[in-house]
Amino acid sequence: MPLALRSPYHSTGFTWLRGNLHAHSTLSDGALTRADLCAAYRARGYDFLALSEHDLQEPLASAEAPDGLLVLPAVEVSARGPHVLAVGGSAAIQPDADRQRVIDAIVADGAIAILNHPNWLHDYNHFPQAEMERLNGYAGIEIYNGVIEVLEGSALATDRWDRLLSAGRTVWGYANDDTHRPDDIGRAWNVVQATERSESAVLDALRAGRCYGSSGVVIERITVSGRHLGVQAPGADRVRFIGSYGRMLAIFEGETATYAADGREGGYVRVECLGAGGRAAWTQPFWVEEEGHANRTP
Repeated sequence: MPLALRSPYHSTGFTWLRGNLHAHSTLSDGALTRADLCAAYRARGYDFLALSEHDLQEPLASAEAPDGLLVLPAVEVSARGPHVLAVGGSAAIQPDADRQRVIDAIVADGAIAILNHPNWLHDYNHFPQAEMERLNGYAGIEIYNGVIEVLEGSALATDRWDRLLSAGRTVWGYANDDTHRPDDIGRAWNVVQATERSESAVLDALRAGRCYGSSGVVIERITVSGRHLGVQAPGADRVRFIGSYGRMLAIFEGETATYAADGREGGYVRVECLGAGGRAAWTQPFWVEEEGHANRTP
């Protein structure tokens, strides 16, 4: 049976919007006020920002948000266990030691649950893999957390992501600053395909995986036709296609590449666009299926 790829992305009818989902102000353990934090992100051209205080969800005063910046409600559930980000909700989320109850409360509030910085701390194990495999209902994980660049552990967590994807889990990868100080701003971000410039459109894209994560590389175009997957990433030096358990399926020099699924992928293929100075961008997974089944919503 011929193969085809199931893509989370739109082909037309969208605008790319850039934003960060993880930032802390002086209301928790950040160095900037919320107004200054918002202004700093807007000055860098960001389209949206989530203010994710530790265990505190505080409505943003209208005077604190600069024109042109969509400010998403968020909270980082931190106490009593590994950290879980809730984006787009309004309810207070209790930090239950059973993180499944935390995720259930986030989802019940209509928000997006994201498991944070899995490879943080000296043992690279802030979020144990067995726990991530046990939990259900979360949208994805932080595959890159910028502040971990200067802390113990690894900022990159694509290894954790590949293990979940290889087990058949549909979980998206997000890249965030986790801002605490001014020099944390701009380490990593998400770019979404939004059908309009609104909070609901950004949240819909994040929830459906119509986004990519970046630490400095821009993906301009993603195309899928049958079993063929193409990307264009201006400024990228190399493009890598990754299959199950992190296996490299193909590598191309330059900013443009096309890959044809042939059954070696192990269920999915994702793309890494690599640039100078260790900068990168990561697409979401494309699921390899029999032709005729690949247009189903994940």
